[in-house]
Amino acid sequence: MPRSSPRTVIGAAPVETLLNQRATLAPQLLALVQPEAVKFGVAVHAVELKDVMFPGELKRVFADVLKAKQEGQAALERARGESAALRNLANAARVLDGNPALMNLRVLQSLASAQQSGNTLVLGVPGFVPLKNGKTHTPAPPAEEGGAG
Repeated sequence: MPRSSPRTVIGAAPVETLLNQRATLAPQLLALVQPEAVKFGVAVHAVELKDVMFPGELKRVFADVLKAKQEGQAALERARGESAALRNLANAARVLDGNPALMNLRVLQSLASAQQSGNTLVLGVPGFVPLKNGKTHTPAPPAEEGGAG
């Protein structure tokens, strides 16, 4: 049976363990290192895993994974915001449906806001046709089909 070495212990550990729980590997490493160190007259009292260096390709993969997680979180936050906005709009529509006068008040607020900000607000009024000379004309209602015969 092949002997375990510190390299095999480290190589067998998942990457997440190496990065987040290095201290859990220290007792295993100490148990492997102490008997070998005694052969040279050295007493090892502690082992710490301080720095983990990964190959460049693995670093790029980690960066890509981190970027994907962050993009996913950002998309989730955008979706939550949109959902909240839609809920607010639905609530407002229910309130307006139950109180039609509120819609008129909202239109007046929009007119006042447009005037204060220097913007022009154009509203379409059914049955109202402006003429070039500044006068207005209200078109006659369409004739009913199938009149008296």
